[in-house]
Amino acid sequence: MIRILGSLLLIGGATVIGVCASNELSVRARVLGNFLLMLDIMRSEIGACLTPVSELMEKLALEASSPLDKLFSSCAKEKRERADVPFSLIWAKNLSRAESLKLKSNEKEVLRELGSVLGRYSAEEQVNAISHIMRRVSTLADSAESDKKRLGKLYAKLGVICGVAIVIVLI
Repeated sequence: MIRILGSLLLIGGATVIGVCASNELSVRARVLGNFLLMLDIMRSEIGACLTPVSELMEKLALEASSPLDKLFSSCAKEKRERADVPFSLIWAKNLSRAESLKLKSNEKEVLRELGSVLGRYSAEEQVNAISHIMRRVSTLADSAESDKKRLGKLYAKLGVICGVAIVIVLI
């Protein structure tokens, strides 16, 4: 009886690990897709309304879905509290802390470039830079979606298979 229970726990644990890995791929793809929407809002706000960075971050925090809303709200809060600090530093710090986004380092690097542009140049230059970043994020989002479709089910099944293999080896 104990062997059966132990076997089921091993299989269940390995399955959970596989499902969690699959879930990270889904979160990453969703975050990049949502970030594209937020970049479009940024471009519109800066181009049409000349919205200041701190106000823009507050608007995005209200518009964004989780976990992006936390990134934008923490940037807005810190910019309000520390107006003398350049936004690029605030953005980079909050982006590097945002582990819940499940982004790869190259994806974070593309998004980090956004912070160096916002609030620094003319509205037209910011809009052009955001458009450029949108194209790059779109490519990353397509890649993440492809990874999710290709590897998502594989990770879940691999978790079950590894659990069963460990049980067979131990028996």
